[in-house]
Amino acid sequence: MLFGPRGESRRAYARVVVALVAASLVACGDDGSASDGFSASASGSSGTIGDSTSSGGSTSGGSTSGGSTSDGSASGSTSGGSTGSGGSTSAGETSGTTAVATTTGDPTTTGGDEVCAAPGELVVCDLGLDGSKSDHAFAALGVGCKGAIDNTIPISNARFKKFSQWNNPESWRVAASFGEAEDPNMPGMPLFRPREGERFLIISTGRLGVPDGDGALIEPPGSQYDNNNNANDDGDALMAPLEPAMGSNGGAGGTPFMGCDGVGDCSDSIWPNWVLGNQDPNDQLALAFDVTAPEGVHGFLFDFVFFSSEYPAFVDKEFNDMLIAWSTSEAYTGNITFFEGEPLTVTSLATAMESAGYVLDDPELAGTGFEGHGSTGWASVEAPVNPLESFTFAVAIMDMGDSNKASAAILDNWRWDCAGCVSKEVDPACGGDGHPPCCGVCVEPEDDPDCGSPGHPSCCPDPK
Repeated sequence: MLFGPRGESRRAYARVVVALVAASLVACGDDGSASDGFSASASGSSGTIGDSTSSGGSTSGGSTSGGSTSDGSASGSTSGGSTGSGGSTSAGETSGTTAVATTTGDPTTTGGDEVCAAPGELVVCDLGLDGSKSDHAFAALGVGCKGAIDNTIPISNARFKKFSQWNNPESWRVAASFGEAEDPNMPGMPLFRPREGERFLIISTGRLGVPDGDGALIEPPGSQYDNNNNANDDGDALMAPLEPAMGSNGGAGGTPFMGCDGVGDCSDSIWPNWVLGNQDPNDQLALAFDVTAPEGVHGFLFDFVFFSSEYPAFVDKEFNDMLIAWSTSEAYTGNITFFEGEPLTVTSLATAMESAGYVLDDPELAGTGFEGHGSTGWASVEAPVNPLESFTFAVAIMDMGDSNKASAAILDNWRWDCAGCVSKEVDPACGGDGHPPCCGVCVEPEDDPDCGSPGHPSCCPDPK
C-alpha cells in the first residue's frame, strides 16, 4: 500500500547509514521567553543545511522503535541533559506504568571515530494515557519520559502556546487509534495506530471527539467538513519561535536551505502559503519543547499523518490549512515539514494524497470524519542537528483564511538519528547510493514503491 502503513518489522527504525552530515555553523541566538509562552533555545545561525559532510562507517542505535512492550517500571535516575529554562520535564511521571520499547542495536563508533550516543532503547511512558494532563501530549510523542539518560529523550520547558489551549482538549487528543480501517499488512490491527508505545498525539484546527475507554477515536462520517471554530488563537501571527518570513540568503530569501539567518524560515516555504492565505491564521494550536542532541547525533525524525477536509474543493485556494514543524538548530532554523518546496498543506499534498494516500471514498478514511476528503498515510520527517547542541522543537497547525473545514495531524515516534540529512537544494542526489538521506518528508519504500518520483515523497533510507 502506497504512502501508508508499515508492518511491525519496520517500526524499529534504527539507522545504519554510511554518511554523517554535520553543518559547521556558529550559534547566534540566545534564550528568551515570548509572551505567548514559547521560548526559543539556541536559535539557529547562518549557514547551509548539509553543506559539510564527513564520511564514515555505519552507525546504529540512533532511533527507537514501536515494537512490543513489557510490563515493569522504568529504573534509573531522573532524566538528565535538560535544556533551556524550567529544568527537565518527565512527561511519563503521571502514566503509572512504563515499559521499554524494542530497538535494533546499540550506539557504535563510526568509521570516522565518532561515537553516536543516541539511546539504543527508549522507555515507553504513554501506556494507558487519556490526555487528561498536558504532559500526556509529550509522552505520546515519545519524549520526556522518566528514566535513565541512556533510555530516554529528556526535554525541558515543554509547553503549549498558552494554558487555554491545554484547557481546550477538543483541539488535541491522545489516542490508541484513529478511524475504523484495518491495516492490510496486519489484519485485525488499526491502520492508524501508534508507531511507538501505546498512544499517539492528534492535533486539529477543528474539534475532536473523546476516545473510548480503550483509547480508540472514531469520528462520525464527514464530521470534519463543517467542523469550525475551536476557540483557539486567531491572532494574525505565528507563535514564537515560528516565523513566516524567508530566512535563506541572510534573510533576503531566494536560496532555500542556504545562508540561513537563524530567525526566519530557511526553507522559504512558509511565506508563499502565508500570503496565499491572506496572512490570516486561525484556530492555531502549537506546542514545543527544548532538547539537547546527544554526542554523535546529526538529526532527528518523527512520524505523521495529515488529514484535510479542504481536499479537493480548496486546493490552490487561500483556505489552505498548514502543518508546520520547526527547529532552531544551529544546523538549520525553520520549517522542517516541507514537501517539494512547500509546507504541508492540502495544496502541496494534493498530488501525494491522490497518488499515494487516501481520498474521497477510499475505505481507509472510514471513521476519521474525513470521508469524502483526503489524507496522506504514515510518513516521516527528518531534520539536521549538531551533536551536543540545545535547540527548540515546535509544531503548529492552523486554518488559513477562515475558521472552517478542519484539518488534523497524527504525530508520533520522535527519535534521534545518528546520520542526519541534507536538502535536495544542496545535494540533488540525496537519498541515492553514496549520498546522505534527504531532509524533509520521506516514506518507507515498502509503503510507496514510487517514492522519490514526481508527486511522491523521498524514500526514507533503508535500515540495515
